[in-house]
Amino acid sequence: MPARSKMKPAARVLLVEANNMGKWVGTTMPYEVHIPPLGLMYLASYARKALPGVEFRIVESSLLSPDLSSRDVDSPRDDRFIRILNEFQPDVVGIRSIAFFLEELQRIAGLVRAHSDATIVAGGPIVQAYKCRLFQEVPELEIAVKGEGERVFTDLLSGLPLPAIAGLLYRTDDGVAEDGVAENEDQLEAADIDSLPVPAYDLIDLDQYQRQLSYAYNHRRQGILLTSRGCAYHCTFCFTHWKGIRLRSAANIFEEIRQLHDQHGIEDFYVVDDIFNVNAKRALKLFDLIVAAGLKVRLYFVNGLRADITSEEFVDRAIEAGAVWFTYAVESGADEIQRLVEKRLDLEKARRIIAYTQRQNVAVNVSTMYGFPTETRELAQRTLDWLSELPKPSLLPYHFCLRFFPGCEVNQQALEAGWDPGRLELTSRFSYNDMPMGTPTLSKQDMYGIQLEYHRRFGLSNPAAVDSAVRTLRSIGYSDTEIVHMYSVLKRKVIHNVGDLITAAGN
Repeated sequence: MPARSKMKPAARVLLVEANNMGKWVGTTMPYEVHIPPLGLMYLASYARKALPGVEFRIVESSLLSPDLSSRDVDSPRDDRFIRILNEFQPDVVGIRSIAFFLEELQRIAGLVRAHSDATIVAGGPIVQAYKCRLFQEVPELEIAVKGEGERVFTDLLSGLPLPAIAGLLYRTDDGVAEDGVAENEDQLEAADIDSLPVPAYDLIDLDQYQRQLSYAYNHRRQGILLTSRGCAYHCTFCFTHWKGIRLRSAANIFEEIRQLHDQHGIEDFYVVDDIFNVNAKRALKLFDLIVAAGLKVRLYFVNGLRADITSEEFVDRAIEAGAVWFTYAVESGADEIQRLVEKRLDLEKARRIIAYTQRQNVAVNVSTMYGFPTETRELAQRTLDWLSELPKPSLLPYHFCLRFFPGCEVNQQALEAGWDPGRLELTSRFSYNDMPMGTPTLSKQDMYGIQLEYHRRFGLSNPAAVDSAVRTLRSIGYSDTEIVHMYSVLKRKVIHNVGDLITAAGN
């Protein structure tokens, strides 16, 4: 791509969420999980407030058509995306992605360059993970936004000189930048995230997303809530491009809920914070505001609550405000692994509050993993034994082999433990359902054994666990159609009715 020192002001901007949800679950199914692309919706909302003359459009690459997965630039399967390029004639195409979807970013960038002269800009966590290397992986790429994107992208669209925009990486031929890519200093993060406008829900098709499965595997008009940015903890397996944690106020969150409820008819809200309950006082205030307003909404904590700072009061008042779905991120039942990854969860406190939540007749998920650096079969077994102390299994079978994504500290821990670098990076391309490869301290055979034991005791191979999950889901308002679609994705085969599901679990 030719180097440039600035970009002319844009009139039309196409924003693309580059993902491949079939790869995410490791199979092609008639039902997929699709979440409104909140990052792009924030970006568009912020930029058009500053630049009201710019027209924006948002698309999700794997929602364009059922078979938009071809790597062939000239494939007729790509016709719909090409038609969007031809009809909209964007000046800029911004492509957001994560490291797991690198191939999809490459594919979309190739399509854009083959059928448009638009400037190609990348954003999202993949930029912070790959930095300058991303320009080698995606030769069509001209500019990338690292870190928080609202202000950086708006400055870019306004036509400011590229060297003057903090938070950019871009191709240059100045003879100074290494590998022909310049990296500017980081952009300061927005201190007051209450000042950010509500995401641009008018740029997505809520009916289309209702036809997909949500983050909680149901078919609803989805309201996605990001009530904070960053995390107060420093787990080595986690990737974040934010430098600290910033919280929205309870009042600000409530106003977004009320606006989406009143203007878009949204009643189901999915909280995607790293740790929503990092500030209990703020959380309880939000619950009080929802109850006082009489809003009949459902809340889903889909990403992860920290169990050892959760109180019974939090659980009770969350449920009073409409919470039906709780997810607790435990990771490991071994104190040695807790210390290794710097999570340091108090496992006894976590056990007590998870048990309390499970007794409230709501969906409760417990996220655990295996395959950590230095983890042995005995340490991995402790996680399964810890789970057995809970009154119920996790509603969803959330027991995964750890993946090692670029930019995470756990990668260095693995290298120091003697892992092969090439094999380590390969795991970042695996879906959550791909078979594990084994580690220097945990063989492939042992990993298979752990996964089989988990599903036999707690998961998809346990008829009692599946039956309990179905009864809980029905009690919180899931239809049998939603349940069947959920388990078709989880089992990676089409389930036709709930009766078949219970029978299949016993086989």
